[in-house]
Amino acid sequence: MTFRLTAILKSWFADGLLGRIFKNAGLLLTGRAASGLFMLGTLSIMAHKLGVEQFGIVVLVQTYVLVVSGLATFQSWQAVIRYGAIHLERGNDAGLHSLLRFTTMLDVLGVVIGTIIGFAAVPWVGPALEWNPEVIAAAQPYSLLILFTVIATPTGLLRLFDRFDLLAVQSAITPATRLIGVAIAALADAPLWGYLLAWFVAGVLGGIALMFFGWAVAARSGHLAGMRWRGTIFRAPEPGIWRFVIAANLHSSLLLIPTQMATFLVGLVAGPAPAGLFKVARDVATALARPAEILNQSIYPEFAKLGSRGSWTGFAKLIVRGGALAGGAGVAMLALTIAVGEPFLRLAFGVEFVTAYAALVLLVGSAVITIAGFPMDPALYAMGRPGIPLRVNAITVCLVFAPLLLYLGERDGPAGAGVAALSAAAVGFLAMAAYTVIELRKRAAEPSA
Repeated sequence: MTFRLTAILKSWFADGLLGRIFKNAGLLLTGRAASGLFMLGTLSIMAHKLGVEQFGIVVLVQTYVLVVSGLATFQSWQAVIRYGAIHLERGNDAGLHSLLRFTTMLDVLGVVIGTIIGFAAVPWVGPALEWNPEVIAAAQPYSLLILFTVIATPTGLLRLFDRFDLLAVQSAITPATRLIGVAIAALADAPLWGYLLAWFVAGVLGGIALMFFGWAVAARSGHLAGMRWRGTIFRAPEPGIWRFVIAANLHSSLLLIPTQMATFLVGLVAGPAPAGLFKVARDVATALARPAEILNQSIYPEFAKLGSRGSWTGFAKLIVRGGALAGGAGVAMLALTIAVGEPFLRLAFGVEFVTAYAALVLLVGSAVITIAGFPMDPALYAMGRPGIPLRVNAITVCLVFAPLLLYLGERDGPAGAGVAALSAAAVGFLAMAAYTVIELRKRAAEPSA
């Protein structure tokens, strides 16, 4: 049995495609593993120093800015990969230039709108989250961090040119700087604004580094030679690209609800302390599930390349093999969480945070389902069908996750939010699997599609 399994795995990696994907994922995982440790250290210091209530307030301010930024900004990196792969395949640098002017315009437009909304809405949102005037006064300048999130196009460029090593380096810059800043704030017995300042400075440095890396790599590739920023940047450089980026943005906005916005909603219905507990459980679960996000990032360019060649059989194999490997690792991760989750929370965050154990197990269970289905989302994007993940997530988030979170979150706190996440993940997985099979069968029947 062991020999047969080994033979199957060898055959899966024989064509080099899975090997390249996991190599790129490994590069990213190196940086993300370091960033996960840095984040764990940051949260641990804050939890021990501030206590559940104050910790929850800092978390809610930071989450508020992430939510506003995520809702206002476009995820244009997906368009950079989707259409950029085609231009590179055809040697069409002029088309790539038009695409990058367009996506950069979307990035700048999004951060400007997001910053204005984020700054102006703090006095309205703060009281609902039990922020006092001091917290509101600190949250407004903190919202200016959104200005430094013009990173979607540079992110797409790094993935398009297979520079996952630089993405790994960049992914560690913000959490490392944040850990240093939070440690200084703790040693100085700083007030809440001191911790927010540490998060702000770290975010600025990470954003600037990502912008520099992305554009530098593209420039060194030679594909930006002769590029001009003059012209009609609002004109669509590709047929259907507006529909693509709008669908991608709506999709990413929906994904904010079970991720960043979930903490925000728990704070609204249950208060800062439960929000802090949920934040700890969600971040630990997210760190454990980080390989799925990394695999998603590294597999999408491969799907885009397969799609540009019309290799739909390769699509199907990659989905099944990638999902099976990742899902198996996810089950082992869940078993480990059940075994050592409670003592880990006590040691890392303190006795007050042990009550987040149930939420942690439920969120890791949700992450396992997401890990197993990770190839389906990028596959549908690479097939030019971003509307499908959008529809599936709209249904699961609006009809499953959000109602359950608002009801169970108020009644059961973090554990109720965990039940909502697990239920939504299961429904979403089944729906995405059905749609992916249908789309692949269509393309297999029509090779010229």
